[in-house]
Amino acid sequence: MTPNTARSVLPFSDFQEVSKRAQMRSIALFGGSEIAAKTRRKLRKPPVHIFDNSPNMWGHVEDEITIEKPDVISSLGDVPYILICTTSFAEVAAQLEAMGLQPREDFMVSPILNDLRVISEFDSLETTVLLSSGAPPLDSPNAGGGLYEVTVTGANHAYKKVYSGSCHSLIRIDGTIHAMDDCQGIIAFDDDFKVIRSGKIPQGSRGHGLSYDPKSATFFVACSYLDKVLRLDGEFKVVQEYAMSSKAHGEEVPAHHINDCMVHGNSLFVSMFSETGNWKRDIFDGVVVEFDLNSGKKNGTPIRNLWMPHNISLIDGSLTVCDSLRGGLLRNNSQVVGSFPGFTRGLDHDGVYFYVGQSRNRNFSKNIGISNNISLDTSIVVFDEVTKVSRTLHLPNAISEVHGILCLDQ
Repeated sequence: MTPNTARSVLPFSDFQEVSKRAQMRSIALFGGSEIAAKTRRKLRKPPVHIFDNSPNMWGHVEDEITIEKPDVISSLGDVPYILICTTSFAEVAAQLEAMGLQPREDFMVSPILNDLRVISEFDSLETTVLLSSGAPPLDSPNAGGGLYEVTVTGANHAYKKVYSGSCHSLIRIDGTIHAMDDCQGIIAFDDDFKVIRSGKIPQGSRGHGLSYDPKSATFFVACSYLDKVLRLDGEFKVVQEYAMSSKAHGEEVPAHHINDCMVHGNSLFVSMFSETGNWKRDIFDGVVVEFDLNSGKKNGTPIRNLWMPHNISLIDGSLTVCDSLRGGLLRNNSQVVGSFPGFTRGLDHDGVYFYVGQSRNRNFSKNIGISNNISLDTSIVVFDEVTKVSRTLHLPNAISEVHGILCLDQ
């Protein structure tokens, strides 16, 4: 399954781009009737041809233009720039490509149809995602912590539990899925979600976030109860520690509530509830901090002003994080690119869409006055950053918590 196929063949357009593409060419419309009429009213120059696949339309005149059969296109000396003006845009695009025409270069879908295209793409989505839940494990197939496989087939979606445990971060290492389990530590799964390898971390650490550095073949575990990130070798032995502050040694209880981590290059990025270590005093100065991977020294704080952040990631070259309590998805210089009504935790991107987890909000009273829509549902939101359109895949509230999301079809 390739979820971005439709968009790669049929790129989004606007009338400004149409004007640029057709500046030195005449314009033709493929498809008559109302969509063509709306398109004509937006064009800077009138079309010279209208083509249609329906024989009933051939010879009909619209706006003083006689509608022709598509076979005429191949006989034209100078092929005009073609705007597809029918809801069967995918089929017509394939038809034009079979004639040797190139999308965007020789044709595009009329911008009038952009909204319908977005809806069509969401309705025809086929993909499979994996989510982790850190809730306590239960014997029920529909509740409790563990891993759940969510399959989307068009307008429908289904889920099934594939592993029972208390799972947090999900990552892929050389094609193998790894998860962080409260009891089992780091777990590697085969394609059928059978455990093929596991490694304990120090007792009482409460490993939450998980990352991996392929250069050194070492794991990084964000330990909420230690206020430290532990670096482990391939045999799961601790080889280095990254303390968030001196409070990690002086306090009897964890102060920063670190949760997720990510290694990129020579940097380790860590998300936490409180940079100063005062979240239990109701100071939620959440941040993403950066450490030098080798020296262990803190480089700085690239992202501030977060409220219970999770899922620090690098997506398309941009540091991306969930501002969980506010329900924000931040990227592109820490700008809010998406807003959601639930506790926003769990994140992946398939090249087209974001998959954003929504947990039952157990801290909704803190959101009163900040959010005008506080959701108590559990779900995965499929979100298009470009159009801001989303589709919600509802899950039973008995699952209650979403921590990690991994797209399996990438």
